[in-house]
Amino acid sequence: MKRNEEGSKRSQQTSMVRPAARHQPRHADPRIPSYRDPADPGSRSRIHRPSVRWHGLDEASRMAQIIVLEHGGHARPVINRGQQHLRSRMVSRKTGLQQIVEGRGHRDLTMWNEVNPQCLDYQAHPFLIRGQAGGEPFDYSPDHIRLMRNGRIELIEVKRTPADLAPPAYRHKIGAVAEIARRGGWDFRILYHAAITGPRWRMRNVEAIYARRFLLLDREEQDVITAFVMNGDPMTWSKLRDILAPVDSRRGNAVIENAIALGRIDVDLDNRITCDTVITPLAPMPHNNQIRL
Repeated sequence: MKRNEEGSKRSQQTSMVRPAARHQPRHADPRIPSYRDPADPGSRSRIHRPSVRWHGLDEASRMAQIIVLEHGGHARPVINRGQQHLRSRMVSRKTGLQQIVEGRGHRDLTMWNEVNPQCLDYQAHPFLIRGQAGGEPFDYSPDHIRLMRNGRIELIEVKRTPADLAPPAYRHKIGAVAEIARRGGWDFRILYHAAITGPRWRMRNVEAIYARRFLLLDREEQDVITAFVMNGDPMTWSKLRDILAPVDSRRGNAVIENAIALGRIDVDLDNRITCDTVITPLAPMPHNNQIRL
């Protein structure tokens, strides 16, 4: 009875997004309500910079507002809450920006995306989203946004366990955010810490490669990696290492790890790296800063 009363109360409220029908697919977590409207396809053209048009038109047609945050300077980021969370600043070579992270799960995700060749671009705590759910305005600060090599843009909320989604009001806000992201052509995801760390070898490989991202290479080493990428044929770890450094296997390993961190070659980070690990060259792919608003 209490659930029915709450449902009828929400249906009487005006909302930015209408609750989806029962037969519509729900979010991956069944506790999160789905606001998906199948008649409204997503489009990235909806996300645009502020423009000067007729007075009041933007406000009348706005679904949500995105406020881009300033990082690294005197302006503080959005992580003013969570006093017990781990906080750190991480310098990124992939993005050329300082990444401000909160919590161990978010730190591990940032390290993973920094060295993941399938991630072209990312940003930790990129902006603030202001929208409405059930007729009530809300502010939401996504933990992460990333652009994948397959073209997907993922807006990510990092959680420790499913227990972090216990408050009903928070679940409704997450459901509204998921629909806002979908209508903007993005994919909203909730990643738990266990899914980020993955198999036992993932974070071991990530930490080793993360330490090599600022390694300085000489001209011969750069030419070997470039020739391997231009050739386009996979090669085993030991074979490429012997070409790079025939008499110094440690140096050869470091150069390969640097190339992985820079997204020039790909390797399976979920399995143990051995001499027989297959390395795949990756062609350069421009991305035009699709997540930089």
